[in-house]
Amino acid sequence: MAVIYIVILIGVLVFVHEFGHYIAARFFKVKVLSFSIGFGPRLFGFKRGDTSWDVRLLPLGGYVSMYGTEFEEVTDKADPDYERAYNNKPIWQKAIINLAGPLFNLLFPIPILFACYFATVTDDYPSQIGQIFDNSPAVGVLESGDLITAIDGEPVKYWTPMRKLVSRRAGEAVEFTLVRDGETRTVTITPQEETRRDAMDIMRENVGRIGVSVDMASSVIGIVNSQVPAALYGLQTFDEIVSINGKSVRTYVDVERELRHNTADALQIGVLRPVLLDVPYGRVYVLAPIDVTIPGNYTTAQSLGIASGNMYLSDIDDNSPASRAGLERGDRVVALDGESVNVFHSMTAKLQNDWENPHTLTVLRDGKEFTTTLQLEKLTITGEFQEEYPIIYSGFYHRTTYVMPEKLTKTVGERISFAASTSVEMTVKASTMLVVSIVRMFQGQVSTKSLGGPILIGHMASKAGQEGIDSFLRMMAIISINLGILNLIPIPLFDGGKLAILFVEAVKRGPLSMRTRQMIAYIGLALVLLLLMLAFKNDIERLWNLFFS
Repeated sequence: MAVIYIVILIGVLVFVHEFGHYIAARFFKVKVLSFSIGFGPRLFGFKRGDTSWDVRLLPLGGYVSMYGTEFEEVTDKADPDYERAYNNKPIWQKAIINLAGPLFNLLFPIPILFACYFATVTDDYPSQIGQIFDNSPAVGVLESGDLITAIDGEPVKYWTPMRKLVSRRAGEAVEFTLVRDGETRTVTITPQEETRRDAMDIMRENVGRIGVSVDMASSVIGIVNSQVPAALYGLQTFDEIVSINGKSVRTYVDVERELRHNTADALQIGVLRPVLLDVPYGRVYVLAPIDVTIPGNYTTAQSLGIASGNMYLSDIDDNSPASRAGLERGDRVVALDGESVNVFHSMTAKLQNDWENPHTLTVLRDGKEFTTTLQLEKLTITGEFQEEYPIIYSGFYHRTTYVMPEKLTKTVGERISFAASTSVEMTVKASTMLVVSIVRMFQGQVSTKSLGGPILIGHMASKAGQEGIDSFLRMMAIISINLGILNLIPIPLFDGGKLAILFVEAVKRGPLSMRTRQMIAYIGLALVLLLLMLAFKNDIERLWNLFFS
């Protein structure tokens, strides 16, 4: 099956690339002699008109052979096909013919991703506010549970388009129409501009944020100190409360609500407690059901001595930035660089966006406050396919999960609109990310070990194919973008190299000599072989590490 996936992947992408050259050549009335998928001996094919359509033995590429290309230029005006020769076309037409192949590869992901998104993204979360981050523009204006119905008069129904609208409005006053407790009201918020980095520290973008998320912190709790009623009667940090006086709870907001409504003289609290067990191949946490009775009429989390487990650290890696900062399991982070924090993933995003600089954490440990300095670091790790990529590493974690609202089903029209816009957006984003990665590689900021060749592509194709048609198509879209961008690099023999030569000829106002073009071709061949050797070396090392390390 692996061979089938590889053949399909490479065959389709090569066909798309070469078909771009073919269509452009035919548009400008260039005589196309052959359209070949693969190299080497011809396996089968057919001829239609002037063009021989062939499939060849080695499926590692393909080519379109045009009359009057490379070193077989047509100069005899008596030749009946003189006007159809590639070399006799204007430079701008030849440039479009060379550009068409990579362009088709860059456009091909749009219909692929459209089909994937249309088929799989059939619902979305409602535009309802979950958590509100401390020190954000939303504090004091929005409340958890608010349902946003319009932004600047434009109706919104789902979380994803609402977030995109806000992200584009950094520094601008935005009017939100919302429903709170059945009442419609309007508020104005100015999103803060934030610079966001991706997890591999390759891309950066400035976005607008108001400081909200769709999720709610689960009912995992932390104990403020060892002398509070919750601790004295048996509750522990990282307990997940599942019921209070017989009423089920899922989020920490539910816990606070049930406490506010409590009229009993004792609290009957059901929790799930993580218990570490030894198993044959390591140690794992299991959740054990525990019942705790706390006498007394407690109506607030503060009087009980509990807090949301959102900011409690559950695990610290040895010899990590967190351990060097003196952090321990059970510590509660309350401030980052002097500003209070209440949502873990918001804090980690801020740290990642400014990882090069040291940060001050304010921490509570058994009710006592102290500060420490945290310096994150960039690590190079090995992925599933033995590829290397960088990550920003802190070494601390938390146990709190997040509760999501029930999704709303999209109409067919909404799915079409979402798939159309998102497929274009993701194609542009992936293309930009690859270009930045290549630039960073030349600058020495990204390792050349991230390069992969046919072996890696084959491994990825096989893996994606086994996961299903959606994964395979998404991977095909990414590889197509890679093929399109790489072909635009100005290396002789690549389309980008040919475009560079055409640019020089346009400036020079005349063709380069045959000897010059031959020398450029030899240099290009050497560079391509070096790239292939490097890619194969990386692939072989990955295979070795995969099977023997």
